[in-house]
Amino acid sequence: MQHAFYRDPRVLTISTHERGDRLFPGTGFVDELGEGPGRGYAVNVPLQPFTDDEVYLEAFEAIVPPLMTAFRPDVVVAQLGIDSHRTDPLTHLALTVNGFARAVRRILDLSPRLVALGGGGYDLGNVARAWTIAWALMNGIEPPTDLPPGFRPGVSSFRAATLWDPPHQETDEHRRWAREFASRQVQRIQETIFPLLAA
Repeated sequence: MQHAFYRDPRVLTISTHERGDRLFPGTGFVDELGEGPGRGYAVNVPLQPFTDDEVYLEAFEAIVPPLMTAFRPDVVVAQLGIDSHRTDPLTHLALTVNGFARAVRRILDLSPRLVALGGGGYDLGNVARAWTIAWALMNGIEPPTDLPPGFRPGVSSFRAATLWDPPHQETDEHRRWAREFASRQVQRIQETIFPLLAA
């Protein structure tokens, strides 16, 4: 989506995703930040494989709220993909639906108006659970822990009796590796893009 608005300062795109040298299509690096009048309005937050909820949310909080405050959008279009889930068969991040929900809550807090779109996600059980949670949060409903008993037979192929994931933390090595990489990306964005939007 960033290339549709790559020269347009009226649209700020912020994308959090697995680093481009590890995943198709090989783009989304921090130095892809827009061109001409749109320079600084394309923001990429690439993340290391095995980035879990904690590391992801640290990077999210360091980048998304300050940029949204500086840009002051009239409307936010959120693509709520769940291909960042730790069991997704195509990607290598390590989020849970719990971490996804925390990010959705923050987007809701920051958005004057919201248009929510689906996105990536290649494990249908995760997609169903994550989008159910997102829909509930957008409607001011606190999602329950367990699925209603009468609903479970219809979703038995999704291997889930709960909307939420059990707690998950990556190994110390993966966590350190992911945090170091995320910290470098955040620092680079703060050095290159924050001054442009503050001007």
